[in-house]
Amino acid sequence: MHRPAWLASFVLALLAAGASGADESPQSSTVIGALNQRLAQGSAALEAGRYEEGVRLSLEGLDDIASRRDLAAGHANLCAGYAALKRFDAALPHCNRSIELDGNNWRAFNNRAAVFVGLQQFDLAMTDVNTGLAMAPDSPILRKSAEVVKEHRDAARRDKRRRPVRA
Repeated sequence: MHRPAWLASFVLALLAAGASGADESPQSSTVIGALNQRLAQGSAALEAGRYEEGVRLSLEGLDDIASRRDLAAGHANLCAGYAALKRFDAALPHCNRSIELDGNNWRAFNNRAAVFVGLQQFDLAMTDVNTGLAMAPDSPILRKSAEVVKEHRDAARRDKRRRPVRA
C-alpha cells in the first residue's frame, strides 16, 4: 500500500528517532529495552514499516504493562501505527491516551499532529506541533512536521477554492 510522503515524514522519522536512541528530549515515545517484549517488538515492526504487525504486537504489549511510561509509549506507538495505516479514527484515541498519561512527550504530540493532518484538522495539527516545539525547540522532526502541516493546509485551501459550486 502506497503511503503519502507527508505520512512518512511524520511517522517514520518519528519512529526511527525514538528507536535509534537519538532522543532529543528526556522522554522517548518508543519502548527501548526488554521490559515489555511485545511493545519492543511492536516498536521494531513499526520502525521497519510492518505496520499491521507493529499494531498487533503493541496491542498485545498493552496487556503486560510494567509502568505508566510503558503504557504511554504503547499508546503512542499505536497512534503512529494506525496513522501509518491511514486509520486515523482508530489512531486518535491512542494519541489522546498517550498524551493523557504523559503530557511531556513531544513525540506523542507529533504523532497526533500526523493524525490531525490525515483528518484535515490543520489548526489542531499545528497546535500539537507547537506544543511539541515548546518541549523540544531544536527538534528537526517537529520543524519538518510544521512545514508538512502548512503545506497540506495550503493545498487544502487551494483545492477548496478550485471546486465548482454545485446548485
